[in-house]
Amino acid sequence: MIIQQTSCKQCGICCTKGGPALHGADIDLLRQGSIPRKNLITIRKGEFAYNPVAEMVQATQSEIVKLKGSGGDWTCCYYDPESQGCSIYDNRPLACVILQCWNPDATLALVEKDLLSRLDIVSGDKFLVKLITEYELACPLPDCEKLSIDLQNNSESMIANLEDLVNRDLQFRNNVVAGSDTVLDEEMFLFGRPLFQIVQSFGLLVSQYENRLRLKMKKL
Repeated sequence: MIIQQTSCKQCGICCTKGGPALHGADIDLLRQGSIPRKNLITIRKGEFAYNPVAEMVQATQSEIVKLKGSGGDWTCCYYDPESQGCSIYDNRPLACVILQCWNPDATLALVEKDLLSRLDIVSGDKFLVKLITEYELACPLPDCEKLSIDLQNNSESMIANLEDLVNRDLQFRNNVVAGSDTVLDEEMFLFGRPLFQIVQSFGLLVSQYENRLRLKMKKL
């Protein structure tokens, strides 16, 4: 006889698969400090990420702000491996509240719906609103879907342009981090992953020569 699961077994597997995205209902958790911004990471619109509805990695249709991973993987930063539980259980985000691993319909219905953006979260802080806006203008995310196809042709001019953008992205971060401890703590939320990390998933090798990052395609 097969016994159907109807409640959480507290195995921790869902927490090790990544921190949840934040939605409109979670804004109070941020405003009251239950979830500090330093524990968030932004996936910018168009960046590749796993979509559980499509069951594939694809370009995101919206910006996604989610809880950071811990260590070297995506395990939620609030997961306590000793107890196999959540260290902020009473203040966990909506996606965690409705999660039922044995019945994922409610969670899947929430994917890319009513997502909180960086500007939603920092609304009212003129400095951070201006900083995020300036960053997006200065360091736009390349079209990841087009990039994936174009790099197969190993265009030297395209790689050179991408190299310029990677270095501009890094320089922008270095400049603002140097002048603000807040920005240093919240860099992954304010700007997402550095572009030099993102492009490595497209088969590009990153190296440093003097004060500049260099890109080249991996040899097959």
